[in-house]
Amino acid sequence: MTFATRAFRLAPIAALLVGFGSAQAMSNNTAPSNWRFTSASTFNGVNFDGVARLQFDNDGDITNGSYICSGTLLAGGQYVLTAGHCADDFNIMEVKFGINNNVATATRGVTAAYLKPGWNGSLATGADMAIIKLDAPVVGIQGFKLDPNSAIGKQVLMMGYGTTSQGDRVGGPDWAEWGHGHYGYNTFDVTSKVFSDAWDGTGDNTYGEEYVADYDSGTSGNNTLGIVAGMTGNLWTSNNGDNIESLITGGDSGGGDFVWNGTEWLVTGVHSWGWQFCDGRITPSCDFSSNNSGSWGDLMGSTAVYSNVDWINSIVAVPEPETYALMLAGLAAVAGVARRRRKAD
Repeated sequence: MTFATRAFRLAPIAALLVGFGSAQAMSNNTAPSNWRFTSASTFNGVNFDGVARLQFDNDGDITNGSYICSGTLLAGGQYVLTAGHCADDFNIMEVKFGINNNVATATRGVTAAYLKPGWNGSLATGADMAIIKLDAPVVGIQGFKLDPNSAIGKQVLMMGYGTTSQGDRVGGPDWAEWGHGHYGYNTFDVTSKVFSDAWDGTGDNTYGEEYVADYDSGTSGNNTLGIVAGMTGNLWTSNNGDNIESLITGGDSGGGDFVWNGTEWLVTGVHSWGWQFCDGRITPSCDFSSNNSGSWGDLMGSTAVYSNVDWINSIVAVPEPETYALMLAGLAAVAGVARRRRKAD
């Protein structure tokens, strides 16, 4: 299947706004203002100031209009996990944490960006992932560990700084919630490969797995993945939702999906794309509104963390204390040699 999706990367902003819109179109059935998270918000006792807003541009000046993505601070405080399409074309990036009314608790620059091997701009191959290295570690804000397991069938907590909407909104997302992050819930029903193979035999997980979720309204008419499953052999299950489901839109790319393992929240997915799949493919259409990319019946995809754990750890792994001791000893020896050489000169 050729994914006619939108990478919910970026939405440009006019120069007079010094940034790009906030809030996730975690288009729940109530106003987005009910779904804000702040520095005072906790989920199972955990604060999510580690959710990052990435503001960037490719002309070297983010004050002249820029783009927005989201991301997740990883344990250790030095790196942010985000989407590949959020990090493959920028000259300057500012990363903010703990944003309340557009005021950040911490702000960092970026010294390096690592793209997942295989990322070439093509969605739904499991390669839409990147790691941003901050110019200084973030302290006093919790970073998140990686989920080593598949999240298929699990409810996830989604976080991001994208545009806002509601599932029954006819018009497109808006900017009314600028300056706030938003959260929502959904369930990953199937991988993109299984979904695509069932639909037209063209699934691709060459570089890793992807999760797919739909935005259910509580009725069967908008249960896109349930409808497709019924048409293609019932290879997965998808209920009609329970009226608290959410979806991502522009600016949420790179944001995290989190699962609770009983003791802590783990980052399990990275927001990648959205798709109004129903349009023209299923009659009657299961999409509530063709003008609202965050309306009931639409789909979203997230790059799975568990299939990328080795690559992530190869970049961000923090040495054990014993390793640090050996490194410091080695550095001391090298420094001693350097001093002796300078003296000999």
